[in-house]
Amino acid sequence: MVVAMRAETLLAEAAAALLAAGISNCRQEAGWLLAHVLGEQELTAQPCSGGAPLAPALVVRFNALLARRLGGEPLQYILGDVDFHCVNLLVGPGVLIPRPETEQLVDFALELYPGTGEICDLCTGSGAIALALAASLPGAAVTGVDLSPEALTWARRNGERLALPNVRFFLGDLFAPLPAAARFVMITANPPYVSADEYERLEPVVKDYEPQLALLAPERGLAMIKRIAKESCRWLTPGGWLLCEIGEEQGGEVGGILRACGYAKVAIRQDYAGKDRVAVAQWPGGADD
Repeated sequence: MVVAMRAETLLAEAAAALLAAGISNCRQEAGWLLAHVLGEQELTAQPCSGGAPLAPALVVRFNALLARRLGGEPLQYILGDVDFHCVNLLVGPGVLIPRPETEQLVDFALELYPGTGEICDLCTGSGAIALALAASLPGAAVTGVDLSPEALTWARRNGERLALPNVRFFLGDLFAPLPAAARFVMITANPPYVSADEYERLEPVVKDYEPQLALLAPERGLAMIKRIAKESCRWLTPGGWLLCEIGEEQGGEVGGILRACGYAKVAIRQDYAGKDRVAVAQWPGGADD
């Protein structure tokens, strides 16, 4: 029989179990799980002593979530959502969990956006980049595309939840589902770019739960990046920008791919850790060329 427990006791026991499972930010994760169960926005890492014990039903629910985390499931899947840039996104099985590094791609895109014109986000997944740009640029029409029906379900759910009128999503392979006359002043992408060797070395929390389709790419992780670089030429307006997330060891090769396709102002920008993360390039023909 489950008995009522005080929050501080439950948190202490959960944190110890998470630490034993190799989760270093154990106290914080335990707090997030309990806050989720209680329906609160925040819960301090060191709750005050005293107060009424938690009801047994809450303890049961908390322990069920804790067991999932101890089993290796990503915390974001368990909580069901994640903060990304300026939006909160629903996430779960079948969709890649947005990372902080990808938030930087959004920041770079906002720096380069010319003020008018449509944006296309390829490999949109949960819709993270598309929705963050749509929220930040309410006057811009944003299109998101993904090959995965499961991922696109999450993107559309997020779009409906955020009620952004300037974003739409298409199911298909890169530009295939888009109207032939569409043109974009900016194309963004967070494509699969993990090589086969790197994929085998991924942590189980990623490899065992997040969709392989969103991570693994042939040709040492470069296959989809090459396609995006080549195919985007036809869809960009003169002077339009391409921004693509890349692996930390791919900067040199990706820069060469973009130059070979005819792009100008090719640059590889770093993430918070100082590692190559976003390839930026401009299609020639703009006023600044």
